[in-house]
Amino acid sequence: MNTTAGVSLTELHTTLTELTAATSEPENLTGETLRKLATTGTALFTFLRLHLAETTDPRLALELATTGQQLEDEAARIRVTGADRLAATNAHTLHETELDTLRTTAPDTTRLPHRCAGKASFQTPAALLASWTHIPFGEASKLIGDASDLISRRDMAGNQLPPRFEHLATLFTTPDTEQSPALHPAVVREISQKLAKREPKDQTFEGIRTEPTLFHADGRPVEEHAATLLTGGQSVAETNKQVKELITTASTTAGTATSSSLRRGFFPLPIKNEFTREFLLRVTTVEGEYFDSLAAHAANGRTRAGAQARVNRPPQAGTVNESDTGTESAEAAPAVDEPTTDPESETLDEAAAQPIPAEPSILDFLPEGALEEAIWEPETTEVPATVPERALNALMDILTMVPTGGGGSQRIRPEVLVHLKLEDLQDLASGDARTAHGVNLPPGDLRRLLCEADIIPAIFNSKSELLDYGRAQRLVPERLKRAVLARDHGCVVPGCTEPPEKIEFHHVDPWWMGGETKLINLAGLCRGGHMDADSGRIKVVMIDGLPHVILPKHIDPLQKPRRNTYWD
Repeated sequence: MNTTAGVSLTELHTTLTELTAATSEPENLTGETLRKLATTGTALFTFLRLHLAETTDPRLALELATTGQQLEDEAARIRVTGADRLAATNAHTLHETELDTLRTTAPDTTRLPHRCAGKASFQTPAALLASWTHIPFGEASKLIGDASDLISRRDMAGNQLPPRFEHLATLFTTPDTEQSPALHPAVVREISQKLAKREPKDQTFEGIRTEPTLFHADGRPVEEHAATLLTGGQSVAETNKQVKELITTASTTAGTATSSSLRRGFFPLPIKNEFTREFLLRVTTVEGEYFDSLAAHAANGRTRAGAQARVNRPPQAGTVNESDTGTESAEAAPAVDEPTTDPESETLDEAAAQPIPAEPSILDFLPEGALEEAIWEPETTEVPATVPERALNALMDILTMVPTGGGGSQRIRPEVLVHLKLEDLQDLASGDARTAHGVNLPPGDLRRLLCEADIIPAIFNSKSELLDYGRAQRLVPERLKRAVLARDHGCVVPGCTEPPEKIEFHHVDPWWMGGETKLINLAGLCRGGHMDADSGRIKVVMIDGLPHVILPKHIDPLQKPRRNTYWD
């Protein structure tokens, strides 16, 4: 160790010794001292990492790895404890001036905190935590929820109550120098989250005391059994496996299963590629009978509906007789194993030759002379369907058919906002696009949508500027809303993930101050962002025809106009 390093380490040690001695009693821990302790402690571990980065002594390497794991364990406890204190102290009500000061100056704990007199600076403690620490809002919400399950809860009067999972809470908050391999606080927290998914929403703060409802067959809470497994001395992998089996058994066995542990629902799964989407459908056993029956009918090739379900083809818009969608007897149609003709294929080319049924028409946006090149031909592949595909085809027929009131059914024509680049219009057969929900559409899928959907064209030039799609009036018309969504995709506040369906439309220059209702003066904002813009907490400005947001100083000291890149 060189002299400079020795002096630095000595100074750090001296500072930490003095600070910890001065704060031996909790009441002596001021905001300034706390910040010095945190800064010095972080500097100490940074020092160790930098000066042991090239060590040749395996013993020191092992010490460094052990220190890193210990720091990670304590950091996991600190994060959840910090989230608990944010909720307990209603930190989201701190005034903006107080927050701006805290970014650069240690808190002055000799005075009371400056809070908002009216509307809070942030809607919830989770919103403050996400903004302040620059983590996703979903992660911040999980931290707040984990704090309720593992640290403490509060009732409507603000009284502190024990956490929901008391056995796991003890393991999480109490370090054990001789802990079993599975007792890392991150592992305990993960198991707590798995249990929380099987439990009803904690409504203790709303005045409804919420305790664990998932019990083992022996009458003890599942979380107590999980805590026992964590202290069994097994590996993390083995413990996780046993805890998973424990939770699954209790939540799917008659007598111990609860309504919360068997939640029904239709869950969209993460998008993994641009060709397929995956959804999780969970129904009751009775509801499952309907799907079993649907699959059975779809597999029966002797009926007309079953014959249709056996062929994978792009569905076409039009009116279908009621008899076409039912399940007829065997005499209603001859047996069909692998249909080779599509009754609608004869009209497919005619439909392709028609202008796209949208306002304004795609043809209106074509550059001069490009009409002859803007040609696309729908695909009409007819591949025999597998058994699961037959069931899906039948389900899609049900979802996309509505009664016409005249004894028949009509296919629903989905309305899809598609983002296209100008150059793609000159060759729709090979152009790529993207939906308003951020799903990339390869050329084949784009052509299918052009066949079956009401496409709303959103055409952009090389600078991603919408060419022309507006008109002036006080209330934002539907066509202009589509234009704003086509340009902004979602909320323009950086980091916001609200989907297009929840977007509101904000006048950058307020209407009451002479602002016009036109594309250049509108921005897409979520409900919270809209309220923040109207109250002045954030500022929306137009730069090169695109709305940008200037965040509060405590979030962005540079006050740089920014756009949300989540939907890019």
